[in-house]
Amino acid sequence: MSRRQGWLWMLAGVILAMVAALLVYRLLSSAVQTSASRPEVNTRPVIVALQDIPMRSVIGKDMVAVRDMPVDFIPKDAATDLNDVVDKMAIADIKAGEVVLLSRLESPTNVTRNIALRIPQGKVVIALPAQDLLNRVGMLKAGDHVDILFTLSFGSGPRKNVAIAAMQNVTVQAVVTPPSLQPSGNQAGIPSRQEKAILIAVDPQEALVLKYLLDSGAALDFVLRPPDDDSAPFMEPVDLPYMEDTYDFEAPSETAPTGTQKTNTGATTP
Repeated sequence: MSRRQGWLWMLAGVILAMVAALLVYRLLSSAVQTSASRPEVNTRPVIVALQDIPMRSVIGKDMVAVRDMPVDFIPKDAATDLNDVVDKMAIADIKAGEVVLLSRLESPTNVTRNIALRIPQGKVVIALPAQDLLNRVGMLKAGDHVDILFTLSFGSGPRKNVAIAAMQNVTVQAVVTPPSLQPSGNQAGIPSRQEKAILIAVDPQEALVLKYLLDSGAALDFVLRPPDDDSAPFMEPVDLPYMEDTYDFEAPSETAPTGTQKTNTGATTP
């Protein structure tokens, strides 16, 4: 009797195993059919922020990554290439996990209507005329470090001139050239003169100093520094007496009035 019960239990086990295999087979077949009937999702790589990127921040390689996203959910101006994002400046806050939009990026060296976003806190931007020789030959560009020199004239004659270093180690924010500037009276066939301006960020009081010098008609020159030179040596104003003392010469005196001549004692006689 016990042997017969053993066979019965074995037969029941076989039947249960077959039922279980049949159920598994049906489940797998249903999953395969469902997967086959589901349409394939079309994706495309986009650039996604790995962390919060505050406005004015320059985006580094470790701040973004490439991720695949369904095409239907990709914004129109989404960045798709890391080269279009890295080293660019965010002109709006970008949240972690957000797709980086090209419209929210700006090159720190380009001139656009968003230049105000690149002004350091506490500074103002002032435009200086780019009429000196260094600018006329196209040597200055955004990011250069320069000293700003002026020559003031107090009256007429060489003894009335003094050259000063108004500012040292100033960063050029931008070099601006208007798209077209037609001077009044320009004749047909003669190309218009392109006026350029150098934009620099300075303290508000320094901006007033520069305005005074420009309004006084002082001659302006820029001198270019090496990019890693942040020194600020004392620069003594230069006038004619300084030149005479430094180079040991005596400049001719100003022309005496007509009808007079100088005596050996320096006095004038008719």
